[in-house]
Amino acid sequence: MSGRSSSTASDASPGIADPAVAAAAVPLARTVRLPWHRMPEEVRTAVADRLGSPVIAAEDQSGGFSRGVAARLRCADGSRAFVKAVTREGDPVTLALAEQEAVVATALTPGLGLPAPAFHGRVDHGPWTVLVFDDVVGRIPAVPWRKDDLALTLAALTTLTERATPNPITGLPAWGGTLAQWQGWNRLLDDSDPLADVPEWARRNARRLAAAEAEFPAAVAGDTLLHSDLRSDNILIDGGRVTFVDWAWAAQGQDWLDPMTFALCAAVQGHPDPQAVFLAHPAGRAADPAAVDTALAAPAGRVVVAARQPASWDTEPIRAFQRAEAATVIRWLRTRTRWR
Repeated sequence: MSGRSSSTASDASPGIADPAVAAAAVPLARTVRLPWHRMPEEVRTAVADRLGSPVIAAEDQSGGFSRGVAARLRCADGSRAFVKAVTREGDPVTLALAEQEAVVATALTPGLGLPAPAFHGRVDHGPWTVLVFDDVVGRIPAVPWRKDDLALTLAALTTLTERATPNPITGLPAWGGTLAQWQGWNRLLDDSDPLADVPEWARRNARRLAAAEAEFPAAVAGDTLLHSDLRSDNILIDGGRVTFVDWAWAAQGQDWLDPMTFALCAAVQGHPDPQAVFLAHPAGRAADPAAVDTALAAPAGRVVVAARQPASWDTEPIRAFQRAEAATVIRWLRTRTRWR
C-alpha cells in the first residue's frame, strides 16, 4: 500500500545529497560531443548527398548523455535535418544505442501517429554511421519545470500511452532488460557494503529494497510501447505541440512506466512532487501501487551503484545526474511506502 511519512535530517548524507539540494542544483543532461565540422569531410559529403543539397550551416547540440555528433543542419536549398553520428572506432555503448535507435526509428512510421520525429534513414561511410531525422521545430522545456510545460508534456504523454497500447512495434525488449541488471541492493548487501552514502531510511530498509528487486520483471511486464528516457533534453515543445525524441531505449512494458520515468526525471530537475506528476497521468492513477514500488526500488539500487563510479572531466555531468536521481527516487519511495 502507498502511504506518506515526513523526512528528517537523518536522511541527508555526504554522498547522495538531499533531494531539495539536488533540485536546487537542477542537474542537466550534457555530454562532450564531437562537433559536426570535425567529422571526416567525406562523411559530411555523404550526408549532404543523402539530403540532396550541400550543408551550409550546422548547430551542434550538447544535450543528452550519449557520445557522438548531434547537430541541426541547414542546407543550401533551405531544407533542414537533424543528424546523430557515431564511429565504430569510438565508444561501443554509444554505437550500440545508435544501432538500436535506427531499428526503432524505422518502425516509428508516421502512420502510427506517435509524437516522434520522422526518420529519413542512415548513412554508413567507413566506420561512421549517421542517422538522419527531421529537424523538429521546438525548444527544450525550461528547468526547473514550469506548470505550462509540465501540462503540455503530460497531455502529450497521455496521448502517447493511449496510441502505444497495445505495442505496435514487434521485437522490442522488455523494459529494464534482464533481472541481473537490477540487482544493485543485493550486490551491495552481498558485499557487506556499509551504505554510508545513502539516506538512513534506505540503510534501514536495504533488505526490503533487495527483496523487491526479485519481483521487478513481473512488476513491469506489459504491452505498451515505451520511450523509457523522458528527460527534459528528449522533449521538444513548439506552441502546443510536444515531440519526444531519442528513442534509443524504446521497450515494452506496463503503461505506467513512462509516466513514472517522466515523474522521476521531472523531480530530479526541479519539480517538488514526483507523486503528483505520476498521478496526473491516467495510467499512473490506475497503476498497482505495489508494482510501482517495486519498479522504483530496483532503479534506486542501480543508480546508487552507478553514481559511485569514478568520474572524469567528461562524465561528471552523468554522475551528478545519477546522484540526484538516486536521492530523488529514494525520497519518493519513502513517501510512497509505510516502511520506517
